[in-house]
Amino acid sequence: MHKLYNKTQDKFIVYDNYRIINTNIPSVIFLHGLMSSMKSTKAIYLIDYCKKNNYNFIVFDNFGHGNASGQFEDQTISYWLEGVSLILDKLIDKEAILVGSSMGGWLALLAALRFPDKIKGLVCVAPAPDFTENIWQNISLNDQNKMQKEGILEVSGKNCEHKYPISYKLIEDAKKHLLLTKKQIDINTPLHIIHGMLDEDVPYNVSVKLLEKITSKQIVMKLIKDGHHNLSREEDLKVMTNSLEEVISLSKY
Repeated sequence: MHKLYNKTQDKFIVYDNYRIINTNIPSVIFLHGLMSSMKSTKAIYLIDYCKKNNYNFIVFDNFGHGNASGQFEDQTISYWLEGVSLILDKLIDKEAILVGSSMGGWLALLAALRFPDKIKGLVCVAPAPDFTENIWQNISLNDQNKMQKEGILEVSGKNCEHKYPISYKLIEDAKKHLLLTKKQIDINTPLHIIHGMLDEDVPYNVSVKLLEKITSKQIVMKLIKDGHHNLSREEDLKVMTNSLEEVISLSKY
């Protein structure tokens, strides 16, 4: 486990870099979801899969998650995108494929827009672009006022047992990174989107909207009829790695 500091050296993310072999296959990078980490079921499954298949692979804890610096409630989409950018700038010499889960799917798409020459493929599992807008629109006026006044509000998803602190700073900062409000999203890399049809936290029509707006002609969307938001069952994870293989086949350099 290693630390990677930002430009001002006042905060860091934590990562593991599994460099297996020199290869013509882009490195695989996993982007975890909200309140998750590089110890999640998906991350561990991908680590094992990439080791078995001799793929270079990076997992990391973004700011305010796992062993990275900072408190969760102090973070924003801009900070988390900075975390992804640190990995791509400092650890990736050539090209990469991003596998993003939930919020990590949103960050993967934002990174593809920021690094169009470096990102050669995407796998987004239950991507949650603009989830901050959904949170804001689904809380009461009283709670909106409370969040603005106090800066923090404890919220929970429909299938979440625990509440988590969402800051007004996160809601406001995210407006700079909204995707679904765009007429089109200029990503032209191969992309697989996987979504559960029983997902109540991020309904699968969000992914349909993404598919309609992204300019790439190499997009595949896989709907899992009995899948919820987590998509961490063995059968779900196999769908994820199958998509990774399909994207790799289109991304070799």
